[in-house]
Amino acid sequence: MVFYTFFYALTIAFLLALLITGLTKDKGPWNNFWALFLVLSLIIWVASLWIAPVGPMWNGIAWLDLLVIGIVITLLLAATGEAKKHSSTYRTKEGEVDLVAESKKDTTAIALFGVFFWLFVGTLVVLLVVGLTNYF
Repeated sequence: MVFYTFFYALTIAFLLALLITGLTKDKGPWNNFWALFLVLSLIIWVASLWIAPVGPMWNGIAWLDLLVIGIVITLLLAATGEAKKHSSTYRTKEGEVDLVAESKKDTTAIALFGVFFWLFVGTLVVLLVVGLTNYF
């Protein structure tokens, strides 16, 4: 049972890491695919140990729960990576100070209005509604 959980966590983390690096051309907040894969796989595996299985089972493992946890964490990491990517400073000879100040001011706006941030928030709201409807 533990082997299957570990295998599912590794598989889901690998697929999600490939998906996020392929879509954004960014390798996560650490700029390293293997660090992103390691963090995702550990989070998914630990969550499988702490969260009661709810979804459909395959080989005794609630694989849908692991997938949903992986997607939520991947969206969170993509949102932070998107903010980090746009927070870099651009310097030119004409307006060095203005461009640096503008890029620092825009970091919060990019983090709040980035696509992955809103996907993350929307996913959390949907999960909350589904969880509450199953609770009552």
